[in-house]
Amino acid sequence: MDNVLHFPLSTIVDKNVPKNAFFGRASVEQKSTLKDFLTREFESIVWLYKLAPATLNVEDGEYVHEIDVFYCRMKEDKYCIKPFSVMDELLPRDTIFIIEYGGKFDLLMHYKEMSVVHGEQKWKCGVGELKRDIRIDADTLNIQGQSMDAVYNSLLSQISGLSASTKEEYKELVDIRKQIESIQKQILMLQKRIKAEKQFNRQMELNTEVRQLRKEITLLTDKLNKNNIY
Repeated sequence: MDNVLHFPLSTIVDKNVPKNAFFGRASVEQKSTLKDFLTREFESIVWLYKLAPATLNVEDGEYVHEIDVFYCRMKEDKYCIKPFSVMDELLPRDTIFIIEYGGKFDLLMHYKEMSVVHGEQKWKCGVGELKRDIRIDADTLNIQGQSMDAVYNSLLSQISGLSASTKEEYKELVDIRKQIESIQKQILMLQKRIKAEKQFNRQMELNTEVRQLRKEITLLTDKLNKNNIY
C-alpha cells in the first residue's frame, strides 16, 4: 500500500491483518458480535504504520510507547462506528484508524486508559475523536514532538481539534465540549417549549432561560477556543 500519510519510511509496516486477529482476542460475549461486524463491513485491514521510539528516533514516553495506524477499507459507503471502540480495546497499543468508505476517508482515534477489571489490566476506550471526510495527503497528519507522549498529544490534537499538551488538559477540554453540547440540547428543548407555549408571560420566562444558557455557552466556548486549533 502507498505511504498515504507521507510518514517517515522507517514507520511503514504495510502488513495485511486477518480479521480473526481481532475477534480472536475478544471475550466470549464480544466474539460473535465483533466477528459479524468485521465480516459484514470490512473489505480489508492493513497495519500501515508503527510509530515508536525506534521508528521515529524520539524518546520513549511516560504513558505512550507505541502508536499503531490501521488502514480499514470498508465494503459499503457507510459504516457503524461503535464496534471500533471494542476493536481498539483489544489492541495493546494506542491506535489510529484510517477508514476508507465510498471514496471518502475518516480518521478515528480513541482516548484510551489502562484500567483493572477483575484483577486484570485492560484498555478502556473513552472519547472517540472522529475527523470526517478528510483529504489524504502529506498534510493530513503531522508527526511532531521529541517523545512518544508529545507525538501522541499532537496527533490527538490534530484529530480532535483540541490543542492539549497533556492527557489531563485534553480531558478538561473534552469536559468543556460536553458541557457545551449539553447546553445546546437544553436550548433546543426550550425553543420547542416556547413554540408550543400559549401564554405570553411564560414565553418570556423561557426566552430569558434561553438567553442565560447562551451566555453560558459563550463563556465555555471562549475557554475552548483558547485551546482550539481550528
